[in-house]
Amino acid sequence: MVEELDPFLEEAVRLMGIPCEGKSIFPILGELDPCVVRESAIQAGLLPESARVPRPEVETGSLPSRPPVLCPGCPHRPTFYILNKLKVPVNGDIGCYTLGLLPPLSAIHTCGCMGASIGVAHGAAQAGSPERHVAVIGDSTFFHSGIPPLINAVYNKAPIVTIILDNRITGMTGHQENPGTGHTLLGKESVIVELEPLVRACGVKHVTTILGTKVDLIEKTLKEYLKLDEPAVLIVVEPCVLLPEERKKWVPLEVLADKCNGCTICFRIGCPAILKSEELDEKYQRPKALIDPAMCTGCEVCAQVCPRDAIPFRTVEVE
Repeated sequence: MVEELDPFLEEAVRLMGIPCEGKSIFPILGELDPCVVRESAIQAGLLPESARVPRPEVETGSLPSRPPVLCPGCPHRPTFYILNKLKVPVNGDIGCYTLGLLPPLSAIHTCGCMGASIGVAHGAAQAGSPERHVAVIGDSTFFHSGIPPLINAVYNKAPIVTIILDNRITGMTGHQENPGTGHTLLGKESVIVELEPLVRACGVKHVTTILGTKVDLIEKTLKEYLKLDEPAVLIVVEPCVLLPEERKKWVPLEVLADKCNGCTICFRIGCPAILKSEELDEKYQRPKALIDPAMCTGCEVCAQVCPRDAIPFRTVEVE
């Protein structure tokens, strides 16, 4: 039996009373490419020594690094950009928003299982951490395992701020429906569980819902909540940019090169669509910004943070 990685089929066959070998021959770790399978079979005596084929040498050259990042236009990006600015400890859990951990956003400090964000933030507060802890959790994860720890935080009066990143779908595992989408997993219409009334029912007095692209409003609200001595919840709602209905709204932005001075602020939001141009600013000799129209969704977050209005708005009016 050749399977990667755990011996699931091998054990099932053996349970049926059929003699079976698998992981005694082939490795349980790594990728089972043809070379690995062939070499393992030769060492086990399944193939003759003459079957060994030299591995071809391929010159790849130096490749640019490509770390995993949030998608262009991701509605979670503004929140992480602001959390990085505020320099507060942020507790996360499993979801596509876990990518807020990586530079340049660098806005998550702990990551555990689904729902761990609120519990870890609560635990830090109970342990006497002098800092005001923030928990970030996705909408589907909140429905799955975030409600009990939030109730615990309210019950124990933990002064933490929970941010529910509501992208209107289950983003991490393939856009499955959840209790907040209005459809079952089979696509049938169902009730929509509204997050704000649910959070208030958990006993949270300070709850606000803000659109994910409202950068200044998110920052203002977070600063207010971080001053409170009791639990608060900020619900940041904006549909996942990869949903079919959202793709139709994509309108790429562009940088006005004559206004850009290469200040690097737009680079700090970590959007893959924003590149460094070969054109340098005449005064500071810094690379100017450049937007890849094939990747840009037109979310306009970069336009909001640009201090020189070098990225004009195209699609929505920002308050």
